[in-house]
Amino acid sequence: MFFLSLTWFSLYSVAFSETKGSVRPDMIFLKTGCFQMGSEEFVSEEPIHNVCVSPFYLDKFEVTQKKFETVMGGNPSTTKDKALPVVNVSWIDAEQYCRKKGARLPSEAEWEYANRAGTDSSYFWGDNMEGDYAWFQENSSMAIHPVGEKKANPWGFHDMNGNVWEWVADWYREDYYEMSAKMDPDNNPQGPPSGQFLVIRGGSYKDDPFFLRSAARFWYEPVIKASDLGFRCAADPIKEVK
Repeated sequence: MFFLSLTWFSLYSVAFSETKGSVRPDMIFLKTGCFQMGSEEFVSEEPIHNVCVSPFYLDKFEVTQKKFETVMGGNPSTTKDKALPVVNVSWIDAEQYCRKKGARLPSEAEWEYANRAGTDSSYFWGDNMEGDYAWFQENSSMAIHPVGEKKANPWGFHDMNGNVWEWVADWYREDYYEMSAKMDPDNNPQGPPSGQFLVIRGGSYKDDPFFLRSAARFWYEPVIKASDLGFRCAADPIKEVK
């Protein structure tokens, strides 16, 4: 069994995009908010529970190969293209990249909050798959695609459903949602303190629509690398110096 010890940065987690003059121009800023996390469609997503997050930034797009190579000095992806999401990255690789950017991986709650963008349907656009919003098994030609080709969600995020799975910060534990549901609301949940598996979110170009739902979650060991697994970074607000 593989265990890691995490060092958590404090979470400062209706959307508000800081664009003009933003200190993080490639990210979208989200204000404090609450939402209903989870679903009744699969056992690992139960129960639906009330979660609140503090303000945070999140990458508008999945991290591209160009950005990863610029920061990390290499590109582990099999199909090379600067506009494609970087893949074949372990959780450790993703974590290191984000830290070097002065950021971090998003918590699972932050990720779902941003994905849902104020909605409570299976997908942010409704309850049925719409190919205008996501790359998945039936429309991708079983190939990865450049970031941002599909329509954004209401808060401006692209490819949070489909294209590639995304690492998040949380360890996976089967009964964690049950524990979280006892807190009403659960403020800034960060997942279990340790474990064997870490959570991945969003589904990929290889997957059936069921795995692209906003609440869908899966888990891998942190050293796993896959051709349909990438990430995006989150960051805490920068405190103004007076």
